[in-house]
Amino acid sequence: AKFLFLIMRMFYSFTHSWGFSIILLTIVLRLLMFPLNAWSFKSSARMQLLAPKVTKLQEKFKKDPKRLQMEMIKLYKDNKANPFSGCVPLLIQMPFLIGMFDLLKSTFGLRGASFIPGWINNLAAPDVLFSWNYPIFFIGNSFHLLPIILGGIMFVQQKVMTKMKGGEMTDQQKQQQSMGTIMTIGFTFLFYHFPSGLNIYWISSSLLGIIQQWYTNKTVQASKS
Repeated sequence: AKFLFLIMRMFYSFTHSWGFSIILLTIVLRLLMFPLNAWSFKSSARMQLLAPKVTKLQEKFKKDPKRLQMEMIKLYKDNKANPFSGCVPLLIQMPFLIGMFDLLKSTFGLRGASFIPGWINNLAAPDVLFSWNYPIFFIGNSFHLLPIILGGIMFVQQKVMTKMKGGEMTDQQKQQQSMGTIMTIGFTFLFYHFPSGLNIYWISSSLLGIIQQWYTNKTVQASKS
């Protein structure tokens, strides 16, 4: 949290906006993690291109699970693909997400800091698009738009990660896509009552991730054609 605030304070010195400082901080962190994310995205893209070959192996060795496992490991190794690479971007961002959460809760300067007056009036609290008198279960008595935007962007990100030319997906990839959809819904509910600054950070990071994933998919497809 102290490391993140140091960078944010540097940006605040010339933007005079904590909201824009969060966005610029996200760009810096994405640049720092670019090589690792690039490896993960390339591996995921190769997994999509290998889907037809994996399906053929599953049909060929469906009665011999051990042989199937060995052949699939060899296929992934020869093509520099990793079936678990899709989890890497989320895992490496978790420490920064936790740091941002602590930063927004503990830094006095961010309490009451406004970004978009009338909507995002306090970066250390949830955004409020409109409110009403009687509370609704879980939602409360105000509507927070940022978590809904976040859910939509994460859904698009899942589609970009699986949108590759190379035939239908394998059963494993279909399961991963289903898990991604569940995660998107879960994050939307999880972030609903989180500070607006944290939502802005995750939205910015997801948008940059979509751009990098799209570019990586395009590059891998071009190299294989």
